[in-house]
Amino acid sequence: MLKKIDPKELNANPFTLLDNDWALLMAGDKNSFNSMTVSWGGVGVLWRKNVTTVYVRQSRYTKEFMDNSDYYTLTFLKDGFKDKLSLLGTKSGKEIDKMNVEGLNLVELENGFGYEESKLVFVCKKLFKNDLKESQFLVDGLFDECYPDKDDFHTMYIGEIVGCYINE
Repeated sequence: MLKKIDPKELNANPFTLLDNDWALLMAGDKNSFNSMTVSWGGVGVLWRKNVTTVYVRQSRYTKEFMDNSDYYTLTFLKDGFKDKLSLLGTKSGKEIDKMNVEGLNLVELENGFGYEESKLVFVCKKLFKNDLKESQFLVDGLFDECYPDKDDFHTMYIGEIVGCYINE
């Protein structure tokens, strides 16, 4: 069961959460919803607010849901669900119904969704968005390393954490 807590009570490493465990980025509502697996992002404090930062490639189906929603969630599943994260990261919401993935039980939260199988969910209110461009990169070679084809750039979203849920 997911329990709402103050995000300052968390005892989690944001580096392992995103890089090792991965997260599901979800946006939309009951009628129009999508999710995707993410491992690029951050958790911190900005503009006197607890925030998350996520990056979505412009070609991803989830981007239109991010652009058309005021809120998004970052959901971290319990251990043993890497196969579900892989599925949700490689299949488009145009191909499968991401609200009804076998083995995952969707839970509606205030302004977002999580799964009963979550260990942590951040509900975030979008504060900022910016399309990344080659001219913004300050370190030689980084742009070419991350965008070798010089296309399909990311959009960065920053959201205030308005809900933090852990599984009891």
